[in-house]
Amino acid sequence: MSIKNLIKTLLDIEVNTEDILKLRENPKEYVTNEEDAEKLKDLFLLMDLGERLEADEDGNY
Repeated sequence: MSIKNLIKTLLDIEVNTEDILKLRENPKEYVTNEEDAEKLKDLFLLMDLGERLEADEDGNY
């Protein structure tokens, strides 16, 4: 599944890029409104938090 389709399916947000790195760096540039950009920022924050928890070898939160 493409990045565009996955984001549309999960968040009901249409983005105009397949480049996840560019989207992560500047979501405002690839969506049509501020609310969607904020949702994407929250998604990326959640992803970062998940990665940090996985990297925590001691299991401390």
